[in-house]
Amino acid sequence: MGEAGNLSRRNFIKNGAVAGAGLMGLAALAGCSKASAGQGAAVSWDEETDVIVVGSGYAGFAAAIAAFEGDAEVRIIDKRDSDGGNSIKADGDFAVCCSSPQADQGIKDSVDDYVHDMLVAGLDLNDVEKCRVIAEKSNETWEWVSGLGVQWVKNDQGKIDLLPYGGHSNYRTMKPEGAGQAIVGVLRDKATELGLKVECRTLLKELVRDENGRVLGIVVQKGINETTLTGGKSVAIKAKKAVVLATGGFSGDVAWRMKHDPKLDESLESTNRFGATSEALQVAMRSGALTVHLDWIQLGPWCSPDDGGFGLAWTYIDAGFPRGVVVARQTGKRFVSELTDRKRYCDAIVANGEPSIQIVDQRNLPTWALEYLDQCIEVGCTWRIDSIEEIAQKFDIPLEPLKEEIARYNTFVENKVDEDFGKKIPANALPVAEPPYCVTRVWPKVHHTMGGVKTDAENRVIDVSLNPIEGLYAAGEVAGGIHGACRLGSCATADCLINGRLAGQNAAASESWS
Repeated sequence: MGEAGNLSRRNFIKNGAVAGAGLMGLAALAGCSKASAGQGAAVSWDEETDVIVVGSGYAGFAAAIAAFEGDAEVRIIDKRDSDGGNSIKADGDFAVCCSSPQADQGIKDSVDDYVHDMLVAGLDLNDVEKCRVIAEKSNETWEWVSGLGVQWVKNDQGKIDLLPYGGHSNYRTMKPEGAGQAIVGVLRDKATELGLKVECRTLLKELVRDENGRVLGIVVQKGINETTLTGGKSVAIKAKKAVVLATGGFSGDVAWRMKHDPKLDESLESTNRFGATSEALQVAMRSGALTVHLDWIQLGPWCSPDDGGFGLAWTYIDAGFPRGVVVARQTGKRFVSELTDRKRYCDAIVANGEPSIQIVDQRNLPTWALEYLDQCIEVGCTWRIDSIEEIAQKFDIPLEPLKEEIARYNTFVENKVDEDFGKKIPANALPVAEPPYCVTRVWPKVHHTMGGVKTDAENRVIDVSLNPIEGLYAAGEVAGGIHGACRLGSCATADCLINGRLAGQNAAASESWS
């Protein structure tokens, strides 16, 4: 996997920051008596609509649907050759507080607790107001997508399974049947019902602004090659009300992420779908958008070096965290809570210097994870092993320390108190004591970029003078600052859907400029 490095926060590369500020300043000052794009060329519009949504993942579809329901004419574009954005590859887990499944299972939760958990994970760098909106609107948004047709994984009692999730102080995360594709599917169906279709292979090239800075529309390249982002025809599309950026993050852009954290080089794979790159963010920056937290880039701890990309292993590894153990190969000892937040977990794994070893007995895995187990074994990223002795031999782990550690952990499971790392032991967890054992090597991959354009409470993009850019909104991973240093797992689905809907509603309510 290459040399692992320290994952502590780094300052934005000085020269890059200065150059970026210069570009943004020039873009903000560029203008002419009519509309301007790039270096001030007058624009002759080829097409027009009320609201243009750039991106077609959770946030993009949610924004488009909300804008249409707000009586706006809507166009959706996407640079890829198919819709769904990176969301179509996501697990879709959704953190919801004060929900009916929680009430049905006697679980008391609150908006304050949800926000507190986000702030702890984010090292208090979060936009608190935005966190509160996510918490407050999580249940109504979950009800909305459920009403559109999303089904949720159920437990052995036939109730919606509320997952123990890293960094959360309560059971509030639900898993959709069919993962992120299921959520994208119902959003696509709803958009289709409304007559909305995603125009694929259409790349955003410029935001067009007038002399006062208002966004008037966009210039795109239609019919591009998805891989090279070249070719196609230049088209100017007027947005009479607003443009909504829902273009995701840049986890797959190695050059860009290395400028913010040099250790995140090509030796670290990304979990993201091809195309998770920085082009749209660069367009926004050239138009004067303020960016925040670009150097906070999250790694996913539930990944395997023996599995390409996001792969299959995450499904099983993530399911094993609540009920299994992760040990250092060199010592056979645990070194962190398996249910801590992603930053602390990844920092601990990488500080150990090599892939760690997850051990969970098969009986502890939930039914939905068992569906993936044989596939993981088949591709060679998971092993089914009959004894602790065989595990130690296969992975060169000191046997006696490993046996002692598992025995100690099993006392924590029986007492439901982790005396070493404070892990929240699930009520239905069983001791890791009955073969077969499912064993996987664990090593992080680049997963989510917390940085992006700064937005206000109405999802308007803020410029470098700290004023809202009229006619420009953003939602989802392209919007920075919400999650602080580290996004709390299963909050991205809530963020994208909630802020996507809000951005679409506000865009539709914008005053038309023509």
